[in-house]
Amino acid sequence: VVSEMPVLIQGDTITYKTEVFTQGNERKLGEVLEALPGFEVDDEGGVKIQGKSVDKVLVDGKEFFEGDTKLATKNLPANVVDKVQVLQNYNDIGPLSGVNSSEQIALNIQLKEDKKNILFGDIQAGAGPEERYLGHLNSFFYNAKTNINLIADANNIGQLAFTMNDYFRFTGGFGSFARGAGSSFQVTSSSLGIPMAERNNAKSLKNELGALNYNFAPNRKWNISGFAIGSSVDNTMGSVSNRTYILQPNADTEVLTSEQRVKSSSGLFKVGLKYTPNSNLQVDYNAFGRMANIQNFDTQNSTFSNQSNDISGTTSQEPYSIEQQLRAFWAQSQNNIFSLEGSYQRQVQDPTYNLINSGQPFASLIPMTGASPYDLTQLKEVTTNKQEAAFNYYRVLNKTNHVNLKIGNTYSSQTLSSSMFEKQSDGSMNSFTQPDLVNLVDYTFEDYYAGLLYKTKLDNLVLTPSLNLHRYKINADQNNASEGFDKTLLLPALSAQYRFRSSHSLNLTYNVAAQFTDVQNYAEGLMARSYNSLFRGNTNLMNSLYHTVNLNYFNFNMYNFFNIYGGVTYAKRLNDVTNIVEFNNLERVNTPTNINTANELMSGNASMEKRFDDFRVNLTGNWSRSVSNNIIESTANENVNFTQSYRTTIGTTLFKKLYLDFGYSVSLSNYEGRNTSSRFENHQPFANLEIGFLKSFTFEVDYEYNSYVSQTSPTQQFDLLDAELRFRKEGSPWEFKVEGMNLMNTTGIRRDSFTDSLISTYEYFIQKRYWLFSVMYDL
Repeated sequence: VVSEMPVLIQGDTITYKTEVFTQGNERKLGEVLEALPGFEVDDEGGVKIQGKSVDKVLVDGKEFFEGDTKLATKNLPANVVDKVQVLQNYNDIGPLSGVNSSEQIALNIQLKEDKKNILFGDIQAGAGPEERYLGHLNSFFYNAKTNINLIADANNIGQLAFTMNDYFRFTGGFGSFARGAGSSFQVTSSSLGIPMAERNNAKSLKNELGALNYNFAPNRKWNISGFAIGSSVDNTMGSVSNRTYILQPNADTEVLTSEQRVKSSSGLFKVGLKYTPNSNLQVDYNAFGRMANIQNFDTQNSTFSNQSNDISGTTSQEPYSIEQQLRAFWAQSQNNIFSLEGSYQRQVQDPTYNLINSGQPFASLIPMTGASPYDLTQLKEVTTNKQEAAFNYYRVLNKTNHVNLKIGNTYSSQTLSSSMFEKQSDGSMNSFTQPDLVNLVDYTFEDYYAGLLYKTKLDNLVLTPSLNLHRYKINADQNNASEGFDKTLLLPALSAQYRFRSSHSLNLTYNVAAQFTDVQNYAEGLMARSYNSLFRGNTNLMNSLYHTVNLNYFNFNMYNFFNIYGGVTYAKRLNDVTNIVEFNNLERVNTPTNINTANELMSGNASMEKRFDDFRVNLTGNWSRSVSNNIIESTANENVNFTQSYRTTIGTTLFKKLYLDFGYSVSLSNYEGRNTSSRFENHQPFANLEIGFLKSFTFEVDYEYNSYVSQTSPTQQFDLLDAELRFRKEGSPWEFKVEGMNLMNTTGIRRDSFTDSLISTYEYFIQKRYWLFSVMYDL
């Protein structure tokens, strides 16, 4: 009799035989992964292994929608999964397999043999009172040459198949070549200012999705792959927040009532061609594009010092970007390997912001001449053209040593224009032409670099030191003047890994990174960001230097299923870009500046899991302490933010019919600024029960109780209860389900947040109780 090991570790690959860890009641891939030791799956579909985020998901070795963990964990059926492979130091480039220094983690989902060469998946339809509806389709086809995945969804019950946050998170799999050499040029995202709706912070959620992923290999040399995703979102969020402004002489708290509606339609596509005539040569081309039409309507009321102000804000934009990448990798011999990579990106952002206010906004800075309600519009456009090129040479000295020589260049050209005008009550326009209210900036960033990396293996220790020499040139043209600087930096990095055995390791990394900002922080004309916030750039900004140390420990005993891991990160940010904040009552102007005092961040995580015959125990903890400095009204201010979260979970199975997970989590937040401090706590016991009865019925209930404690307001308790009843005959493809969500009809939940000038406590209004009946059919 030959039996497979439940966990097999071979070098950088860990393979889990899933049937050893699962109970048989799992429905999607995410539940399978949660059953594996050392895995964490969050509510948004993100996956961590030993505290490290998974970068890609593959299915039978092929990328699944850019390797996106959310689409995989929430859509791939559990009953098709045979094994799960963890691929550490992952790369998909054959010629670099022996010299790769990647720190990416990928999951490869191996399908059962009987799920290949056939169409599988499921289709679901549901309806309920108050015009609730759900429609969902998953279909998958895999064979040696062709892989096709189709996902479609439409619902108004808060099942977020694809969100605006997902839209901005997709990158096409492209990354900056210079980031690996210690340099970072950050282009401001189009998502700035767009509220991201989630199931636990929105009153109404309506989402539609259509997504197609494909891989086709007509022969051994060529592979064609890509995806297309279309999405529509119509979400409404409501909240009441108590806002305390740091270092303000008036101790009053602003009470802000807000209702926001976000409507968007978006599209993403990617196409890739890969040519591998033999194992020594690979050439690939990829193109990735995205476009969107986004509208955000915000109706607010601000009460401060017994004064009430009605506010209406609308932001609309149609951003788009297109990026192309061409790469070639050639192993001339076993000891000499070359690569050449190039990319080009064009991005356009065009947000238009309209503010209607019963009180005159920014009266001391914007000379409006109309009467209440005041109507202010800001037009803005940012165009980015960015190109990169990099050449690498790898020289293998022997079986335990190799060197990597690299040279590269990043060139970015940006143009920013902005203007404001006032719409009068008679319909006429009052355009503001003052230099302080208009921007026209041309900005260029250039980075030329050369680097040397050496990797050596000394018994169980692998050392990888590197040095990267950069020459930067930054220039900003505005107001008939040119400002900029040139700089040369030598940026070191070190990675050390010690393996006690294949499943027991200690990793240490250290690096120095140079961080550069983009054109939006250089534009010196005022720009409106919200009803009480203006922004003014600073043409004298310099770069920041980030020193980061990371230590990770991992130990897994496959014989007694005891798993422990943890990590600590310390970052020191020199010359960091922070804000000078100038207040006028509630209104403020933020100006970026390089702060002389170092900002610091220290964070850690630890987890311990033990499995027994009939139950498992898991303990996790996360903590983070940050020290950030800024200037408020010419006064230096130090902000200290210390957050902690702890969670314990016990899971058990009885008679293969009853599955119970229960536990307790607590989160603690302490915020301290000059003359200001706040403390928040949330205590949350929770439980999930699933029980099968009468052979074909399954009842499942999820419950959590929250006790939210604030230093400045009364303690609030709220609970959330969801339940569902399923009916499926053994061996039948049909399933019938009745589900109820938010059965306690909880109206709102509490959250807190902290910025460099503001402490806020929020009550978010959430979806009310609803019922749904649905039918699912397995394809």
